[in-house]
Amino acid sequence: MSFKNNIKTAKEILIFSLPIIAGQIGQMFFGVGDIIVAGRYSSLAVASIGVAAMIFAPFLMVGIGVLFCTGPLASQLKGEGKSDPTFLYNAYLVSLVIAMTLGTALFFSEFYIGYFKLNPEIVPHVVLFLKWTSFSLFPAFVFQASKEYLQAQGKIYIPNSIIWFFNIVNVLLNILLMFGTTNFKGFGIEGSAIATTICRFLMAISIFFYMKSVTPFEMRRNPETIKKILRLGLPISFTILCEVLIFATVTVLVGGMSLIASASQNLVMNITSLTFMVPMALGSAISVLVGEQFGKKSIEGIVRLCRGAMTLTIFIQVFFACLYLTIPHLVMGLATTDEAVIVYGGALLFWVGLFQLPDGLQVVLSGVMRGLNETRIPMVLGLISYWVLGLPFGVYLAYQRNMEARGLWVGLAIGLTCMCVLLIAFYQNRIKKLRLTIQN
Repeated sequence: MSFKNNIKTAKEILIFSLPIIAGQIGQMFFGVGDIIVAGRYSSLAVASIGVAAMIFAPFLMVGIGVLFCTGPLASQLKGEGKSDPTFLYNAYLVSLVIAMTLGTALFFSEFYIGYFKLNPEIVPHVVLFLKWTSFSLFPAFVFQASKEYLQAQGKIYIPNSIIWFFNIVNVLLNILLMFGTTNFKGFGIEGSAIATTICRFLMAISIFFYMKSVTPFEMRRNPETIKKILRLGLPISFTILCEVLIFATVTVLVGGMSLIASASQNLVMNITSLTFMVPMALGSAISVLVGEQFGKKSIEGIVRLCRGAMTLTIFIQVFFACLYLTIPHLVMGLATTDEAVIVYGGALLFWVGLFQLPDGLQVVLSGVMRGLNETRIPMVLGLISYWVLGLPFGVYLAYQRNMEARGLWVGLAIGLTCMCVLLIAFYQNRIKKLRLTIQN
């Protein structure tokens, strides 16, 4: 396949992915909106909501990880020329079970919150926030499952527009429910949690009615579909958990270092999380595109899309890498005016820049693997890359070589690079086996 054709395919994927990228960034901005309003309320609100969001995030990502397989599975049915109007209903049933399990753990957070060694002043507010938002897990999962399913049907604009519309609603509700009005006292910090929960329910309701208007939908339980979702989705969830926890662990370890290191780490995490939304969205998009070609048993279609996606990812990630490598202090200066934090954070961004390319490629390749119904091997590869190789080496550099936070980020770079190399090798092997299977 020529470079010219790669560029052409990359453009096709970019056009398909742009609304998804916007949606991913929009989902991240929900938390930003909460913090901005909280900042106008009190520093206690900022601290409480920030910590609660940090605790809530892994629970949310674990559930969403399971549902990432919804899009690829639906697109495979489309590629095979089949239709299953009960598919999404069964994804909702899976969402309900996961939400009840994880929601219960969040609702009773007061029994384990002490292990986090939080400031006693924020603990009651964090617990109350988690109790309220525990009810928002189910609508959040319903929205994700519906969004993934609609992406497989090529319906990408309305679901991602819903995200941005409710970003605005979320901010307005936060202001109303935290501050109140002349005739309404407001709920303070608790109001932010109520606003978030209301928005997630409204989002789920909105996308549900939109889905019913554009695709067939039947409420009938299918144990085989449920098994398939769990078989493919649980490894995806565990892989995401491994990656989320590795970054959380690094943040906790840096938190035990100097105040400058900790402040720099938090800002770098927020900056890199924003740019990470782009390859993450590309991975979501390519999973449904590859899934359709997999359903058609078109090896050439799979290879064409994978090469196009990797070409696009290389261009995007090289751009981000150049920003982090050439103007790290300017990037940090957009988030803080503290010169010490800018200098320390700039040094961290140098290492972030080095792993932009392998990180982007491994995320997109993970999406390709989802489209090929391969989720278990990537899970094992992630466990080895992050926890067996990356973190131990990072800890060694941080504490034995006195590199502090830089050492931990070097470890992350090594882990993500290993994951990328292993996934490329696994992808090539999988394509060879598929060719042999189809030929025979």
